[in-house]
Amino acid sequence: MIAALLLCLGLLWWQLDSKTESLGTVKGQLEQSQAAVESIRATLKLQRELIADAAEFDRRTTQELTDAQTENDRLAAAVAAGTKRLRIKADCPRVPDTTSTPSLDDAGTAELSADSRPDYYALRKQLTLTEKALKGLQEYVGLVCLRGDS
Repeated sequence: MIAALLLCLGLLWWQLDSKTESLGTVKGQLEQSQAAVESIRATLKLQRELIADAAEFDRRTTQELTDAQTENDRLAAAVAAGTKRLRIKADCPRVPDTTSTPSLDDAGTAELSADSRPDYYALRKQLTLTEKALKGLQEYVGLVCLRGDS
């Protein structure tokens, strides 16, 4: 009877040891799962921040580009209406008078011809677009791309 009792006690001890070991394994797996969940939460939070930053950046850049294009259109309309003049800084060298006919100095300033003005505004618009795009790409890389690496 004592032997049977000792045998039962040994089996119970063995079962307790086995269950304790299983419990330790499950606890380790739980800790790993919790760490993975926290990592995913941090990644999702960063992703949400990056998306919000990119959306704000896009809104701001689009507004700046729209404002620049509106200003360009406003200037073109003002020149076309005659309320403003398009002037170009230029020097017009005097041509030596080889004939005996009297010559008159130009009283006006150098100015684009009417058929050249649309080209000027097209170039100005393209320059504005290029500058804004380059500035935007540089900001995007610094704000979104490089931030995502850290």
